[in-house]
Amino acid sequence: MNNNIILTSIAISLISNNGKFSYSQTGEMYSKVSSYQVKRWLDKNWNEQKELEKHITSLNIDWSQGWLMIDDTVIEKPFAKNIECVYWQYSSKNNNFITGISLTVLLWSDGKRNIPIKFMVYEKDKNGKPIKTKNEFALFSLKYALDLGIRPKKVCFDSKYSSKELLNWLDNNKLVYFSQLASNRSFNGQQLKMRRFQPYTEQGYLKGVGHKVNVTKHCKRYYVTNATEKRITSQQIVKEYRDRWKIEVLFRNLKQLCHLEECQNYKTNAQKHYVYACIQAYMLLEEQNKRSLYEAKKYFQQKFIGIKHNGNKALRLLAA
Repeated sequence: MNNNIILTSIAISLISNNGKFSYSQTGEMYSKVSSYQVKRWLDKNWNEQKELEKHITSLNIDWSQGWLMIDDTVIEKPFAKNIECVYWQYSSKNNNFITGISLTVLLWSDGKRNIPIKFMVYEKDKNGKPIKTKNEFALFSLKYALDLGIRPKKVCFDSKYSSKELLNWLDNNKLVYFSQLASNRSFNGQQLKMRRFQPYTEQGYLKGVGHKVNVTKHCKRYYVTNATEKRITSQQIVKEYRDRWKIEVLFRNLKQLCHLEECQNYKTNAQKHYVYACIQAYMLLEEQNKRSLYEAKKYFQQKFIGIKHNGNKALRLLAA
């Protein structure tokens, strides 16, 4: 069977079901797609990143009108320690270490549409070393976005991604960034936590960063930007940085609306394919731009579950 038909049927099933998702639900809703076919599709060796790239390049979007942001989340797997890519991860939601899958995403947004550009499931090799760290992925994915022709107004990320390598690369490529900083970063020869900040921005240099930056303190947190050509206030820096919240909303919607945490397959490749299916489900909801995502989910449930198990008709409607 055509892989696109299986993907679309899985995506609609993820959207349409409120309870716990299982492979058999796809077969129940779509008579020509069995749970065995879903499992085979997940286990197959294919590149989900190339499929995502095909989707991105098919979109008619002015990429210069939005911004890029990068962050990670933990897909909790408290009872599935045998899954290959499950490790102990720190969860800010639980304020503790838990077992789960670390998912890092580069997201583009213009405030109305949110398009995942690239994602990474954290893995280790046989020696227990990361195949690619989150910071390496951040730089790699941003280079990839530029190769696709995406020239964002700005790039936003939190302190864990604000390495000197990334900051220097962004400035060298004339990209404006807004980021948080860890309190132990050295600014003008002194750690941020040792400095006394006034209620306005201060201009200077971070250790290892070869360009001038504006740094400010707001609510015990430190923020930085390379937007130094015009005078910029502390409030403006914080406001620009807070556009990063879109990626937190993405993670919440993937978990609440698209069943991101419910794949129990043991193989890393299958977990990646399932994440891709969840992203496709999310983008189907995003395409209903006249509705909120929760309204769009209800619309899918009424339209496709209401077609009384006539999933083949549902697929034709989506393909039209």
